[in-house]
Amino acid sequence: MIRELHHIIPEVSKTTIHEAVTEKLGYRKLCALWVQKMSMDDHKTKRMGSTLKFLTRYTQEGDEFLDYIVTGDETWVFHHTPESKQQSLQWHHTHSPRTKKLKTSNSVKNIMGAIFWERKGIPLVDFMPPGSTINATAYCDTLTRL
Repeated sequence: MIRELHHIIPEVSKTTIHEAVTEKLGYRKLCALWVQKMSMDDHKTKRMGSTLKFLTRYTQEGDEFLDYIVTGDETWVFHHTPESKQQSLQWHHTHSPRTKKLKTSNSVKNIMGAIFWERKGIPLVDFMPPGSTINATAYCDTLTRL
């Protein structure tokens, strides 16, 4: 935005434009918030139905019902996890020079991992062979091991 305004009004310096935008107009740069994903109404309805079934069974069976619930998720596991913006924040005086940080890229070496957990602990952590993808057969194999 500052660069675009400077391009439109080249006789005003970028510093002056930045000062006007931030101090006079009160604008500042903000990072977007991460949200999981947009849910369709039918997904929300199905989740609500499942939740009501769980609550009904829990009401009828009590705490023992929780022993039968196993949850899982998959994720890419990288050999290098870069530091997040939040982790790299440091307090500096306003006149201190900003620290520079080289941009890192995710490692080329990564594998797909699946983890399952239940009330009593973690029954399975499973890693896919490098280069393979999760398909119906691979997922059934994982569930058989579970």
